[in-house]
Amino acid sequence: MAALFHNGLFADGEKDAPATGVEESRRIIRITGVVKIFGNEPHTFVGIVTADGKRYGVSPPKKEAALRRLQGRTIECTVRFLERQEGDAALFLKDGTVTPLSWRIVDN
Repeated sequence: MAALFHNGLFADGEKDAPATGVEESRRIIRITGVVKIFGNEPHTFVGIVTADGKRYGVSPPKKEAALRRLQGRTIECTVRFLERQEGDAALFLKDGTVTPLSWRIVDN
């Protein structure tokens, strides 16, 4: 677990967003969920599923690759919502697609 933390508490070393609520201008929130892989090989993508059943796709590919290694783990992450774009339909799960800004593992 300690290997995932560099440059401070969170994985990417970026500044942490506010702990609660949504920052309207940038749509940044904190979520806790399990990292899951969706789709069929060779067309898979990473998503985060929260305890209340919300499903978020993860983008861009660099962030998705980093979270892919955490499949099945519960993480707390600060994310920014992405606007839906044509051509990226596979990434968009029912509750949207997010760019993780920072994360940490919260399961044992």
